[in-house]
Amino acid sequence: MRLTGIRKLLALIGGFHLSGPAFEPVIGPTVAAFTELAPELIVPGHCTGWRARHTLAAALPDAWVQTSVGTTYTLSAPSRVMPDPG
Repeated sequence: MRLTGIRKLLALIGGFHLSGPAFEPVIGPTVAAFTELAPELIVPGHCTGWRARHTLAAALPDAWVQTSVGTTYTLSAPSRVMPDPG
């Protein structure tokens, strides 16, 4: 967002790798950072870990979606009209 100047985050999709004893201490700060970003959609993959997935679901209930194999997401954003150079 800092690089693009776009203020709204549409989606966070992927495996966040927050499972296991080494990574569980960062679940809280990661969820806090994701909450601050306020995505419209958050889809954590299986390697996010069940504790992190449950924490994300509680923190971002309107954005959180349980994913499964074969799920397809179609995302769109408003088109940006470019000024006529002529």
